[in-house]
Amino acid sequence: MATITKRGDTFRIRTSCGYDVNGKQVMRSMTYKPQPGMSDKQIEKEVNRQAVLFEEQHKQGQTLTAAKFEAFARAWFNDYAEIKLKKLTICSYHRMETRMYEALGHIRVDRITPLDIQRYIRSLINEGLASNSVKNHVRLVSVILNYAIKKRVIQYNPCVTADLPKNEETEHDFYSMDEARQFLGLLSKEKDSNFQYEVFFTLAIYTGCRRGELLGLEWKDVDFDNSVVSINRAYYYDSWEKVEYTDTPKSATSKRSLKLPDHVMKMLTDLYGWQDKRRDVAGGSWIETDRLFTNWDGQNLTTTAPEYFFRRFCDRTGMRKVKIHSFRHFNASVLINSGVDVVSVQNALGHSQASTTLNFYSHVFTNAQTRVMEAVSNAINL
Repeated sequence: MATITKRGDTFRIRTSCGYDVNGKQVMRSMTYKPQPGMSDKQIEKEVNRQAVLFEEQHKQGQTLTAAKFEAFARAWFNDYAEIKLKKLTICSYHRMETRMYEALGHIRVDRITPLDIQRYIRSLINEGLASNSVKNHVRLVSVILNYAIKKRVIQYNPCVTADLPKNEETEHDFYSMDEARQFLGLLSKEKDSNFQYEVFFTLAIYTGCRRGELLGLEWKDVDFDNSVVSINRAYYYDSWEKVEYTDTPKSATSKRSLKLPDHVMKMLTDLYGWQDKRRDVAGGSWIETDRLFTNWDGQNLTTTAPEYFFRRFCDRTGMRKVKIHSFRHFNASVLINSGVDVVSVQNALGHSQASTTLNFYSHVFTNAQTRVMEAVSNAINL
C-alpha cells in the first residue's frame, strides 16, 4: 500500500514496485501539489486518489529497473535452478541458453510480448528443430517468466498464448522379438571379459531400465532371496560441466522394484563371482564402489562404455544397430502387446504419470487394441 507524507504544501506518495533481479525491493515515489483554492477535504480526497493511481501504475512490479531477459535468466539459474532442480534438468536447460539469449536476451523482462515468443518459435522451426525440442525451448522461457511473476517483476507470462507446432508421430526403432532372441544368443557367446556387458544388456531387455539406472545399480539393490532388483539411483553424464555423477532417478516414481526371472538372477549371481575375480586381479588398485558394472579398478563404468561395446559388438556380429534406449522401447512394446495394463507398464518403466506412457507408446497401444478387437470379432464369428 502506498504511503503518503505531507511535506510543506506538497505530498510525497511512495509505493513498492516489487523486486529487481537481485531480490532487492524497488521503491518509487512522486510528489503531488494541490491546486490553489482546494479545500482540505478536496485535497485529502485527491491525494488518496493520486496514491491509488500511482500504486496501480506500478502494481505487481512493473518497474523501469526490470532487467534484460538474459541477466534475469542467468540470475534464475544461480538463485533458483541450482537449488531446486535436478542436475540433469539444469544440464538440458543450459544447452538451450544460446538460442534463447540470441532471440530474447536483449529484451527487458517486462517488455517481452507474445509476438516475441512467436518469433522465437518460428526461428527454432526454421533451424530444423523437432516439435518436441521447440516446445522444450519455449517451456524453459515460460519457467523463467513464471519465476519473474512469482517475484513480482512482471504480471503476465507471454508464453501462455504461444502457438506451438503439432506433435510429430514418432516411430521408435527397436529390435523385433526375433532380433532380441538373436541378440541375446550372440551375447551369450561373448568372451568372459565381456560378461558384464552380457548382464547389462540382458537387464536392459528384461527390465526396460534407462542406461543411467543400470549403471547406478549397487549390490545392495539386489535381493537374491526374492529375485528383486530395486532402482534407487542413476549415473549420469553432465555434458555442460563435462563430468559424470550419481543422482536420484529421473522422477520420484522412477524409484521402483522389479521382479526378475530365475535365469536373469542366476546371471547376477555369476556377475558377483566374476567381479570378485577382477577384484583379486586388481589388488590394491581396486576401489570399492559396490556398483554392479565397473571398470577394471572397481570404479563406475562410464556412461559411454555400453554404447562403445554395443557398436563394436554389432560390427563384429552383423546385428542391426539401434540406440541403447531402444531396449527400453522393446521392453515397453513386449509388455503392451502381452496385454499388460497401462498403469502396470507405467510402474515398470518408472514414468511419473500413466498419460506419459500412453502418449509415448500410443501407437503400440493402438496396435495391441486392434488385435484385441480382431480376436473378439473372430471369436464371435465362430
